[in-house]
Amino acid sequence: MEPTTYAELATMVAVLGVAGMVLASLTVVALKVVRPDECPAYVRGRIRWWNAHNVAFLIASTVVAVGGLAALSIA
Repeated sequence: MEPTTYAELATMVAVLGVAGMVLASLTVVALKVVRPDECPAYVRGRIRWWNAHNVAFLIASTVVAVGGLAALSIA
C-alpha cells in the first residue's frame, strides 16, 4: 500500500469542504420547501436544529474547502 501524499490529502479536504457546501445549500432549499407542521414530531426537532445551525455549517464547510484549496496550491 502506497503512502498518501500531501496533494492527495489536500484534495480530499477540499472535496469534503465542497460537499459540505453543497449539503448546506440543499438544506436551505429543503427547509424552504418543507412545512414543519406536516412533519412528524421527531422530524420537527431536526428541522429546528438545521434552521439554527445551517449557517455555521456552511461557514465551516467553506473554511475547510478554502483551506484544502490553499493546501493544494502549495503542494
